[in-house]
Amino acid sequence: MTVTPCRLVPTTRPHLPAREEFTAIVEELFNTRMLSNFSKYSRLLEERAVVALDHPAPLCVSSCDIGLTLAWKALQCPPGEVIVPSFTFCSTVNALHWNGLIPVFADVDPETYCVDVDDVRRLITPRTVGIAAVHVFGLPADIESLQDLAAEHGLSLVFDAAHGLGGRYDGKALGAFGDASVFSLSGTKLVTGGEGGLATFRDPEAAERFSYLRAYGFKADYNCRHIGLNGKLSELNAALGWLSLDLLEEAVTRRQAQVRRYRQALESCVGLVWQKVLPGCVHGYKDLAVKFPAAKHRSAAETALAAAGVMTKRYFFPVHRMEAYRGHTLRRLPVTNDLYDRLLCIPIYFDLEDQQIDEIAKHLMEGVRKAARDRSAA
Repeated sequence: MTVTPCRLVPTTRPHLPAREEFTAIVEELFNTRMLSNFSKYSRLLEERAVVALDHPAPLCVSSCDIGLTLAWKALQCPPGEVIVPSFTFCSTVNALHWNGLIPVFADVDPETYCVDVDDVRRLITPRTVGIAAVHVFGLPADIESLQDLAAEHGLSLVFDAAHGLGGRYDGKALGAFGDASVFSLSGTKLVTGGEGGLATFRDPEAAERFSYLRAYGFKADYNCRHIGLNGKLSELNAALGWLSLDLLEEAVTRRQAQVRRYRQALESCVGLVWQKVLPGCVHGYKDLAVKFPAAKHRSAAETALAAAGVMTKRYFFPVHRMEAYRGHTLRRLPVTNDLYDRLLCIPIYFDLEDQQIDEIAKHLMEGVRKAARDRSAA
């Protein structure tokens, strides 16, 4: 089979508003010199996020990482253990440590890749004070079951929704759930401010504490009422996020179409598995992960794509295998380990062309077939 080489293709690329829209705001900010301190564009971003997140009062912050750290602080969790998946980005777990909370690693569902609710239930003890769940690659976690379980045991429930913009559960955007949900606006997300984040809270008092915590702990009078951090979002980032948030719907629609094209193009490739989208869920597809029959097939596809100039990503590297967290690994996590061995995230972004998707699919299939041929010859 002759395959046309792809030009260099990144794994992701931000979808941006028209340059002239942003440069007009930059000129305004240079004239006003109002570059920070939750000014005009931070407020506009929060107002526009009301609809995007299905929450009446989202709060912006400098990053999802800082947002997660301050969200746990705002919830005032007592000392204890928080059950958290290892199949996540390290920020999910770092936020616990910054708050003196002890992570207890749970395994994930082999089909959705989100935290396994049954495993969470098995891990609850009198020491448990919270659950940290993740909307993996943009797919909503099993929200209703997690909320019921948290309510049953009196636990705080925080959703790491870094990938969550564009996802929906039971007809609602993902800001409507949990005691807190925190979203990312970094450069790899469907909506970007370059950097930045948004947080939502069920309890208005927790939200009020968060509003202090993200600004050192005070407002206007320099009287520190909470021990906070500098979580201020610059007006440049807020403005870009505000403009980009208006592009969310078209970004989700485009990614859904791209996933359909990938699946059609790879339909004949035996053994590939796609992340399962449960009824009532809308996947935002911040990332598109392909699960291969075995690690060798993943490696062969990865090599073939790299040779054609296509970037891919092995994601997530399990937190329980990171040097900083090996001391917390007290049990086997077979699904998490298996996913890391077999998953590969392939390119998906707004202006990825259909022809490129077809070419990527051909290279991926060639890699899988080579692995199969090598096995037959062995």
